[in-house]
Amino acid sequence: MTDITCDMLIIGGGFAGTALAYSAARQGVQVVLVEAGEIGSGTSAACAGRAQIIESETEEYLDLVLEGISKLDSLGEELGQDLEWDLPGHLTLLFNEEQQHCYSGLIERLHRHGVEAGMLDLSDLLKAEPNLRLDGCVGAAYSQEGHLNPFRFCQGYVRAARRFGAKLLTHTKVTGFEQQAGRIILVRTEEHRISAGIVVLAAGVWTGELARMARSNLPMHFTHAEAVVSEPLPRFIHHHIGMSGFYEAVHGQQQTVTLGVGQHRNGSLVISNAIQQTEEIDRNSTHWGMPALAKAVVHFFPALRNIRLVRTWASPSPFLPDYQPALGRMPGLENLYCAAGFHLAVPTIPLLAEAFAGCLVSGEAAEENYILKRFSPMRFEE
Repeated sequence: MTDITCDMLIIGGGFAGTALAYSAARQGVQVVLVEAGEIGSGTSAACAGRAQIIESETEEYLDLVLEGISKLDSLGEELGQDLEWDLPGHLTLLFNEEQQHCYSGLIERLHRHGVEAGMLDLSDLLKAEPNLRLDGCVGAAYSQEGHLNPFRFCQGYVRAARRFGAKLLTHTKVTGFEQQAGRIILVRTEEHRISAGIVVLAAGVWTGELARMARSNLPMHFTHAEAVVSEPLPRFIHHHIGMSGFYEAVHGQQQTVTLGVGQHRNGSLVISNAIQQTEEIDRNSTHWGMPALAKAVVHFFPALRNIRLVRTWASPSPFLPDYQPALGRMPGLENLYCAAGFHLAVPTIPLLAEAFAGCLVSGEAAEENYILKRFSPMRFEE
């Protein structure tokens, strides 16, 4: 058993944990990050890498997303890692007048924020995506959007954190917490006893389980999401393409497919999402998910009928009751914090991790920070 002492222990090696490790280490904090598997192997690996804009539900969250996206243009250079960051734009396919009316309002909101966006009729849509079958479609909403390689996103943060002295322990599962006088005084793994001034739970869908282990609480929920990745193809799709009503479908039905497809820099198509309501963490593909995705993508892109699929993933997709992230001190413990439940993670995590690390280092309460105050985990205690 090895004893380790550090300023900050981060539990979880996905987007949030690695971004926070980098942001804290560069400010001189002695950081240790523990990850139960490989870096970026949890929910962060089951990600299309989209930096969504149009899905921002409120003006306030849209401001956050846009500020975060502005950081992505230079983040790769800052981290010393090519993130494969591209800006293909997003097309939301619309199928009735109600959807057209709804998205017209969203487009007007984006215009007020200076975002490139617009409504496309069928003629414009076919020019934008010549291989798209328009069956049942009445038009589309276009908005500025980017995507990156999620594995490079995590690895970029990890490498940069290490350059600033952060220590990473992979295949290291937390087995327990010891408490004294309202503080975590020791975190146990199978091979380590870790003492840290600050402990941060950043384990995605597993954060709720860790909170319970520490005798705290975070009401983490999740759906089961599946996607497939194709062999590299010549340029076939020119934007990321999705369906109207994504989040309503995700959180409103027992099983559903809400198609999203984009082509990345290496030519592979990432095709998502087959969604299933669940109360269990399960990373296995279902009997219905991949066939349903294949049927959906071939319906809209008949020329893809005979392509090869090289990889599939299935993963729990975490969310909190109000679909907003939790960043701040956990109930009942003075030095236990969390960073989890991110909505629109790719554009928001770089900004939120930097702000959160700044609070932890300076001692400013996250509840008083102008960016973080609305995301306190304490809101679920009210």
